[in-house]
Amino acid sequence: MSFSLSESPNILLKIEYEGTDFVGWQRQADGPSIQSMIEDVLEYILERRVVLYASGRTDSGVHARSQYAMFRATSKYEPERWARMLNHKLPPTIRILYSKEMPSEFHAQKHVISKTYEYRVLNRKCASALDRGVHFYPGELDWQKIRESLPYFVGEKDFKAFQGAKSVVKTSVRKITRFDLTQLSSELFVFEVEGNGFLKQMVRNMVGTVLEIGEGRMLPSAIEGIIASRDRRRAGRTAPPRGLYLAEVVYPERYGLN
Repeated sequence: MSFSLSESPNILLKIEYEGTDFVGWQRQADGPSIQSMIEDVLEYILERRVVLYASGRTDSGVHARSQYAMFRATSKYEPERWARMLNHKLPPTIRILYSKEMPSEFHAQKHVISKTYEYRVLNRKCASALDRGVHFYPGELDWQKIRESLPYFVGEKDFKAFQGAKSVVKTSVRKITRFDLTQLSSELFVFEVEGNGFLKQMVRNMVGTVLEIGEGRMLPSAIEGIIASRDRRRAGRTAPPRGLYLAEVVYPERYGLN
């Protein structure tokens, strides 16, 4: 008996990964990706190619605490077993936190309501020997000025000035619901930004810009003019990928994932 793709069980994976050694989420020809690592294990188990559909892409070197991806496959295995089977074959820098069957109409990307990203900055004289998931910044920063700049990003605005190069989208308008800064220790600072969607490198460009405010290169109020200009050249540098985490993906309550 044959099954169509739509008739096959819809399996969702919640994934955590340390992205330092990968070229990003999406399968690429120039190196290992998170998607390719998981798809290759699925192919080994199922003896056929399976395609993963994720909540979205993360760039080279970016990490995730809560990435979601789905695949459809008819097999003899219970949905909950996929996490254990995949973790047995995957490298330790990729972990499947759980697997479960979802309704047939559920889609990991199309049903996303919002996402939250974290960006971690280690502000001290020397880099960490233990933590690869932070952006090391050795200089002095005015963290109060940085805090003052964050509210200028909140709201539904055109963020083209913070869009990465060679990115093609229908619209660069996004809604940011919060942009917070938490100090976890005397040296470790964490930005959290939540929105209904993000442009390529948008969070890293936002963080790079507010770090320049902390350096005294511009005033917090300059953010308003940068956004209005829609000019990437007006914004600051792109912060390195190593400090960025996909922290949370929110779906409609009816799917019971949040």
